[in-house]
Amino acid sequence: MTIDEVSKHFRISKSKLRYYEKNGVIKEITRDSNGNRAYTNNDLVWIDFFLNLKETGMSLKEIVYYIGLKKGGEKTVVERKKILLNHVDIIQEKIEELNLIKEEVLEQVKRYEDEEGNCIIKCKIYEEEGC
Repeated sequence: MTIDEVSKHFRISKSKLRYYEKNGVIKEITRDSNGNRAYTNNDLVWIDFFLNLKETGMSLKEIVYYIGLKKGGEKTVVERKKILLNHVDIIQEKIEELNLIKEEVLEQVKRYEDEEGNCIIKCKIYEEEGC
């Protein structure tokens, strides 16, 4: 795939793809005979994985560290697994936080229905209505 196709596929700018490649987040992409980037299926799998990690809040610094470990081969598998499992815990915490927020929003929707459209937000801090 070309950089244009990859950019469209992942909805990411070409400049960000170049930036990630330049900074080692994405390995150096092979070039075709015209000097254009030619992304392989393996490149796409990695980009998808990396973007998912990034989307869930893993920092670029952590991702670069993970990549460095990955380059270390089998001897780093235990540490890489530990990093990913720790990140799964972080993702789970975020899911739980979002579920709580979702419940609060749904509670407000119910209040709108019960009060025929009036905005009544119960303030948890002061336990009074309308703050």
